[in-house]
Amino acid sequence: MEKNISFFQILAAIVCLFLAPGRFAPAAWGQGTLVDRVVAIVEDDAIFQSDVDQAVKQLLLQKGATEVSAGERADLEKRVLDELIKNKLVLAKASRLGITVSFAEVEKAVDRAIEENKKALGGEQLFNRQLEAEGLTVDSLKKLYREQIQNRMLVERVLAREIDRSSADISEDDLKNAYQKKNSEFPDRPAVVHLTTIVFGFESSEAARAKAKAVIDSLHQRVLAGEDFAELAKRYSEDPSGNAGGNLGKLKLADLGNRAFADAAAKLAVGEVSAPVLTPFGYHVIQVTGADSTTGDVEIRHILVRVKPGERDMQEVFEKAEDVHRRVMEGAPFDSMAVRFSTDASSASSGGDLGWLRVSDLPEFFRDVLKDLNPGGVSPVLREPSGFRIVKLLEREDTRPYTFDEVREELKQLLEQEKLDAMYDGYLENLKTEFYVEVRPR
Repeated sequence: MEKNISFFQILAAIVCLFLAPGRFAPAAWGQGTLVDRVVAIVEDDAIFQSDVDQAVKQLLLQKGATEVSAGERADLEKRVLDELIKNKLVLAKASRLGITVSFAEVEKAVDRAIEENKKALGGEQLFNRQLEAEGLTVDSLKKLYREQIQNRMLVERVLAREIDRSSADISEDDLKNAYQKKNSEFPDRPAVVHLTTIVFGFESSEAARAKAKAVIDSLHQRVLAGEDFAELAKRYSEDPSGNAGGNLGKLKLADLGNRAFADAAAKLAVGEVSAPVLTPFGYHVIQVTGADSTTGDVEIRHILVRVKPGERDMQEVFEKAEDVHRRVMEGAPFDSMAVRFSTDASSASSGGDLGWLRVSDLPEFFRDVLKDLNPGGVSPVLREPSGFRIVKLLEREDTRPYTFDEVREELKQLLEQEKLDAMYDGYLENLKTEFYVEVRPR
C-alpha cells in the first residue's frame, strides 16, 4: 500500500462514491436502517464509520486491490479518517469565510455528472434501466449527487483562496537537480518507430459498397419520411448502439476518432439528419439531437450498415493494394499514393503519416514485419480484419534513457505537486487549531 494518500485522492474517492458510472448509491441505502456509529466530530458535523468504509472501498477499487491484510486496512482507515476530517475542516472554513456556490452552478455540475453516467452506460435506455435496478429516479439521483458536488466546489474555492499556488513555482535549476537525482528512477524510453501507411479498407470494394449503400439509402428515406429514428436503429443498425436507439450520448466530435463521421456531424443543426456517410465501419445516417455551445458537447445517434465483402470483393481490394504497392516500389512517392488511395481519412490527409508509435503497442504481426525493415523500407501488402495495408518505416529508435527535455514537463508537474501537497498539508493541519475536532475511540 502507498504510505501517503493526499487530501485530493480522498476527496476524489468520496465524490466517486456518488459519481461513479453504473453505481448510483451504496447498496445498503435501500435495505432498511443501517446500524452506524460516529467516529469523529468536526465542529457540529459528524463523520460516521460508514463514511470511512465507503471511502476505503472506493480507494481499493481504484487501485485494483481486492484483499489487504488487517494491518494494512487499519492503517488505510486511519489515514482515510484523517483526510475526511480535513475535508470537514475545509467546509467549516468555507462557512466561516462566507464562501458559497450558487444553486445554478451545482445544478449544472449535477446535470453534467448525469450525462457522463448516461454516456458511460451506453445511452438513455441503459441508464434508465440501471436507475430502476438501483431503485432510484433521476430526481433522487440528483439529490444524492447535489451535496457531494457542492462540497467539492466549496473545498476547491477555499483552497484557491487560501493557498498561494505561485509559491509552488519550480525553477530551471530545481528541474535539473531533480533530473540528476531521479534519473535512475525513470523507466527507459520504449522502442519507437515512425511509420507511414496506406490502408485499403474493404469498404473500397465497389460491389460490396453498393449493396450496403442500397440498404442505407432505404433507411435514410424512411427517416426522412417520418419513421421513428430510434426504432429503425434498434431494428437495422449493425452497431452496438442500436440497442439504445443508435444513441451515442453526449460527446465531443474531436473525441470520436472518425474524421468522416465527425465532419458530417459537425455540419448538422440540432434535429437534422445527414445523408449517408461512408467510414471504415460502413455507411451511417447521423442525427444530432442536442448541442451545448458552452462545452462544445453534442448528442448524436446514428444507424450503421456495414460493408460486407464477399471473396470477390476482397480479391478486388487486394489487387488494388498490390497495384499500388508495385507503383511505390517502382518509385511512386509513398505519401502521394497515401493521399490518393488510402481509405484511412485520419492519416491519408497527412500522406499516411502515423507519427511515432511504441513498438510494444503494435499488433504482433506488425512487429514481425518491422523486424525485417530498415528505415526507408516498405512492407509487402499486409492482410487485416478490415482490409489490407502497406507500411513504410521512416525511422526507428531503440530503448534508451529519457533525456531531460523529454521528461521536463512531467518532472515539473511532479515537483509542483510535491510542493502543493506540502502546502495543503500544512494549511489543513493549521485548521485543526481553529475548529473543534474530536476523534472517538474505535
